[in-house]
Amino acid sequence: MKLSVLIFSALRNLIRNRKRSFLTMLGIIIGIAAVITIVALGEGYKNKTIKDFTGENEGKVVLNAMFTPSNAEHINATGNSFNNNDKRAVERLQGIESVEYIYSSNEYGELVDLQVRGATIQGMASEVEKTDSPKIIGRNLSEKDNENSTRTMVLRESVIGDKVGEKEELIGGIATLKGITFEIVGIIESDEDEEFSFSFKPDIQIPKNTYDKFFPSSDVVQGMSITLVNGVNVKDTIKSIENTLNEEGSKKAEGEYMVMDTSGIIKIMGSVLNTLTLFIAGVAGISLFIAGIGVMNMVYTSVSERTLEIGIKRSIGARRKDIKREFLVEGVVITVTGGVIGYVFGIIIANIISYFMHMAIIPSLFTASVAIGISIFIGIVSSIIPANKAASANTIDILK
Repeated sequence: MKLSVLIFSALRNLIRNRKRSFLTMLGIIIGIAAVITIVALGEGYKNKTIKDFTGENEGKVVLNAMFTPSNAEHINATGNSFNNNDKRAVERLQGIESVEYIYSSNEYGELVDLQVRGATIQGMASEVEKTDSPKIIGRNLSEKDNENSTRTMVLRESVIGDKVGEKEELIGGIATLKGITFEIVGIIESDEDEEFSFSFKPDIQIPKNTYDKFFPSSDVVQGMSITLVNGVNVKDTIKSIENTLNEEGSKKAEGEYMVMDTSGIIKIMGSVLNTLTLFIAGVAGISLFIAGIGVMNMVYTSVSERTLEIGIKRSIGARRKDIKREFLVEGVVITVTGGVIGYVFGIIIANIISYFMHMAIIPSLFTASVAIGISIFIGIVSSIIPANKAASANTIDILK
């Protein structure tokens, strides 16, 4: 019996029992949709993470050039680590595709010198809309301080130490930051186990609007992202860049330039994200096992209902393998149909979720192959036992 005839016959039987067929396919649809959604989101998140980390898609070799001061006093110094001359010197080298600056984000604040009562205090200054510390001497910064751009600040007890006398006497006092005077309105007391905490806590907190008004932020060049031409020798190129910067760099007298290959980190990151995605997809795929039992049950039911049909086909010359193939194809048609529908739903759901996560989901041949492959496998495994039962039925007993 031709495969096309078997597929047509299977589709006809599914349409004949459309409600039962739909309920059987529902488990396949849900399972495949869940797996495809997770795999598509995992792939999209991996690409987004790698691009955020390197500025390029996977496959490009991207180097990061950084500057390390030799003098400890210069480590926290502000200013650019690279200038346009450094950038042009690297661009002139062979094997370089592009060079871009890496800017510091000041995510954790800015290291500053604060003058209080003739003493200089060094700490991290951070801009906030308000503070809400329960353990404070004086008061917290309020939303009104931010709205009115008041020159007020809150200090952390740990940064003051014993340099300026009793902390209670500082409330209402004046502190000078970059030539601008501020009123100290609160001192946040230290927690007992603060020294063992890994969470970041700024030392000097200033209303955001005040900070933006008096200290407009400027991007500081922290490093350079260097993309290489495909096929170049990475080790030789790294050595060439380091030699060039250490011989011609704008800060060569103050420290050392180093170049780091991020491709190894990218591979490790991609491998970890792939493993995590496959693990979660495997957990979601457990539902496919249950769906497979449903398919097996439907094929068993179909065999029982069509016992007379099987006997007639056998009596007019149908072979055992023809009967077996018929029910195998029917099971595969059910699962593949459910798999295709599940794949479409999975991609739709993944795109909806990715919209809110601000990343791109691109349907791939891999995810489509996974959906079809799993569907065919479940169809064969779930149908083989009922199909064997149908093929081994005794024709004489059936027709009695």
